[in-house]
Amino acid sequence: APKRGLYGAVVVVILGMVIPQTMFWGEYEFQTLSTMSPASTLTHIWPTTGLFGFEMENGTHALIVAFAKLIAISFTVAGGYRGGFIFPFFASGAAFGRALCWVIPSIPIPLACLSFAAAINVGITRTALATPIILCFLAGEQNAMSGVLAASLVSLFATTYMPFIGPQQPREDIHTAMFSTIDDPQI
Repeated sequence: APKRGLYGAVVVVILGMVIPQTMFWGEYEFQTLSTMSPASTLTHIWPTTGLFGFEMENGTHALIVAFAKLIAISFTVAGGYRGGFIFPFFASGAAFGRALCWVIPSIPIPLACLSFAAAINVGITRTALATPIILCFLAGEQNAMSGVLAASLVSLFATTYMPFIGPQQPREDIHTAMFSTIDDPQI
C-alpha cells in the first residue's frame, strides 16, 4: 500500500506541474475550467504557471486538461488519497464541455459543461436524478436542467453493465425495465 500511494503521488504531482488545472479536487477548479480562465485564478496552486505555462486557450488544450484530470483522478483513488472523485469528475466534465464548444460553438457553454460533468459522474455513481439537480443548482443554471438530466439518463443507460469500481453493482431496476419486454416470450 505505501508503494501504491507513492506512485499515485508521483503521477498526480507530475501532472500538476505540467498541467496546473488538474490539481485539487475540482470544486476549486470548476469555474476556471468552465470559463477557460487563466491558471492564475487557481488560488490553491503555486506557481500557477506550472513548469511550462500551460493554459486552456483552445479546444485541444481543454481536451488535454479533461483527459489529464481523469488520469489524475485514477491515480488519486488508486493511491488511496482522500478527496473522492465526484467533484473531480465535474471538473473533467467542464473541460470536455469546453472542448465540445470549440467544435460546435452554438452549444451554450453552461449546458455543455454541466452535461458532460453529469454524464461522467452518472457513469460511475449511477445517481442519474441527484447529479443534475446538484450540478444545476450549484451552478445557478436551473434552466439547463432538462439537458443535463437527458445527459445523465443517456449515461446511465449506456453504462448500466459496465462496473468501473470493484464493489459497484449493476442496477436491477434498470435491467428489469430495459429487458423485461425482450426476455418475455409472449411479447
